[in-house]
Amino acid sequence: MKLPYLTPATFIKRNNRFSAGVRLDGGGLASAYVPTTGRLTGVLRPGCRAWLIPADDPSRKTPYTMALAALENGGLCSTNAYLANQLFKEAVENGSLAAFKYPIIESEVSFGKSRLDFRLSAGNQACWVEVKSVTYVEDGIGRFPDAPTSRGRKHLAELANLAASGDRASVVFIAQREDAQKFAPFEVVDPAFAQTLREVHAKGVEVHAYGCHVSTESIEINQELPVDI
Repeated sequence: MKLPYLTPATFIKRNNRFSAGVRLDGGGLASAYVPTTGRLTGVLRPGCRAWLIPADDPSRKTPYTMALAALENGGLCSTNAYLANQLFKEAVENGSLAAFKYPIIESEVSFGKSRLDFRLSAGNQACWVEVKSVTYVEDGIGRFPDAPTSRGRKHLAELANLAASGDRASVVFIAQREDAQKFAPFEVVDPAFAQTLREVHAKGVEVHAYGCHVSTESIEINQELPVDI
């Protein structure tokens, strides 16, 4: 996935869940929309380098959207959780994911009381997929979630229902940084999610994880990660 022109800046502080204060390299302070519901623990640190996308609408309250942040030990992390879905879709379209070889891709498909990210299909075979963005990594282990998520548990339950009906169902964790060597649920942060993940996996829900190559020019899935649940 190619990134648009990015404006370099320095992160100052997170004003609230979705807004951050930054200092532009060209001088001056600005606010940037942070497109994630997570905490970005260990990613956004006062004084770290950040890269922003200028808003199309100059009258928007936040004139920039934060795209990337420099990690303390080197490398970059995408700060846009919503890119995970686009990265997955692009990889399926390119045929680069061995586990998901499907010609038909439908996005945001309703099932039960939820709307799941994807329904992939080939003939009469269907595979439902929920994608989660991973931004927290410690000792090479990417973990999700970095904040408690009841919505995430709800999606897992719907996937279990689909698996029980005979369809293929999978949850996919995408680490939008390069230092993740494997994936595990963040049990300390959300033990209920970790337990639910184990339960639905035992009921037939597949668990996959992928790492990404991240630069200021592009982001793409580049490897499958071992999973330890």
